[in-house]
Amino acid sequence: MRLCRATLVLILLTLAGGCAAPVGDFGRPRVSVFNDKILPKVGGVAAWLREEPVSFGPLTDDERKLRDLAYAILMPPDNNQLWERTIAEWRRTRILPEDMTRPNPADYSTELLETPYRSSTARYARLIEDIRVDSTRPGPFYVVAARVLEMDDVRAKALANMPHLSPEEREQAAARIAENQMIVDWVQQRFAERHAGYQLALERLVVATPAPAAVEAERMLATFRVRLTEFQPPARVAMLGAPPPPGAIVSK
Repeated sequence: MRLCRATLVLILLTLAGGCAAPVGDFGRPRVSVFNDKILPKVGGVAAWLREEPVSFGPLTDDERKLRDLAYAILMPPDNNQLWERTIAEWRRTRILPEDMTRPNPADYSTELLETPYRSSTARYARLIEDIRVDSTRPGPFYVVAARVLEMDDVRAKALANMPHLSPEEREQAAARIAENQMIVDWVQQRFAERHAGYQLALERLVVATPAPAAVEAERMLATFRVRLTEFQPPARVAMLGAPPPPGAIVSK
């Protein structure tokens, strides 16, 4: 049975093909039928075959916004990292399990150093801009995340006080709570990986092409650290019979 499931997942992965969605304003994905409809459907089946919690109900406005804001953080910062962006898209849509392939923080600095630039300071300018953009993202994301998890707490309490709900309704509600928490956990991990990647890129640039611009890059990196400290992920939803953490196996 396990072999059949693994084979089917590989088939779904092959059919999924493609790459990350085209990027629109503020790093959010532009509307794409393939990335918005097809990949999530395939990913939902793959996650279900792995016996992970999967919800099929409609998203609230804040749940949709949470996913839009998470997109730019879950994707690699450099749009030229095509393979890394494809793998990240497969993880984001749950075609691949989150812990199967972890991003390598060194990939960003390698891409930065290997991309041709007219001047060495241009690399510092790119690094500074990428850090600056990321430093604006913790606040908006965690504000929305707090609202989503607050409503999940309401949802969890409602489950405990509504015995007439069907098992399917309870399962779907618990799965949505797990999925929302999973996204918050993913983003928190990606922020840490982004910071590590930027720090490594700055260190490698200073060794390869030292320049006064390194001071500004370090200053911007310090700002990013402050933002990550100022905005912390909300507390987890506490509920009786809460769903397992993301990636855990759910018995049927």
